Amino acid sequence: MKQILNYFKTFNKVILSEKIPFLYTLFLPAGLFIFNNYKSLGQNIPVSHLLLQTVNYVGYIIVIAALNGIGMQLINFRDSGFLKTYTMISGGDKKYPVLGLFLSEMLFGYLCTIIFALVVAVFSIKNVLLILMFYTITYLIAATPVMLASVVIGSFNIKMNTLGTGINIALLFLIWLSASRPTTDNLLMELIYGLDPVDYVTQVLIAGNNLLFTQNQFVFQALSVGVLLIIFMIIGIWAIPRVKLNSIMMRN
Repeated sequence: MKQILNYFKTFNKVILSEKIPFLYTLFLPAGLFIFNNYKSLGQNIPVSHLLLQTVNYVGYIIVIAALNGIGMQLINFRDSGFLKTYTMISGGDKKYPVLGLFLSEMLFGYLCTIIFALVVAVFSIKNVLLILMFYTITYLIAATPVMLASVVIGSFNIKMNTLGTGINIALLFLIWLSASRPTTDNLLMELIYGLDPVDYVTQVLIAGNNLLFTQNQFVFQALSVGVLLIIFMIIGIWAIPRVKLNSIMMRN
């Protein structure tokens, strides 16, 4: 546990010192949300409706933090030789640096999400505490399995430049699929759509919103979210010992 904490502190210093990740993880979705909803400022918007408008934005924040911060970072560490060095320092057990990186990105993703929540709260100042609490609880349920599952990228034999292009294309497709897919009352279809991590995040937020305000279809949605959470967690736990240490670019 102490080794994980040491890596957590080290990676936090690196992540929080960089400005570019905040630009595309936080400021891009926050700016788009304000641009698309600025006409609603000062209006009495039901908080449930306001939260539903944000589900795809939060899905983007969490998934891009997972893909870039964990998946691509593991490949970057591997290609630079740092991952093998970290593993050797940890007595040959790669789980310590991997879990340290996971916790660091969980913190980074939460900071981005909670700042985005403050932006959303501008549209409903009187509900600011409710909004912050809503995003905190749903973030833990949504981000933990998605972040952990993204470790599987580290098990692929793939080059960094190829991965970067592929992730950008895949992320656009995942966002489009989540935003455009029809609502279903079929558990199997919800599970299939929920394998899209962006859609899984939206399902968590919609289920939380319904529990808080309407209680409609909550049991059905909670079942879907619960099954998907287990699937993503299993993928992540399975992937950790299979993260590759040797770069395909060079011997290290």
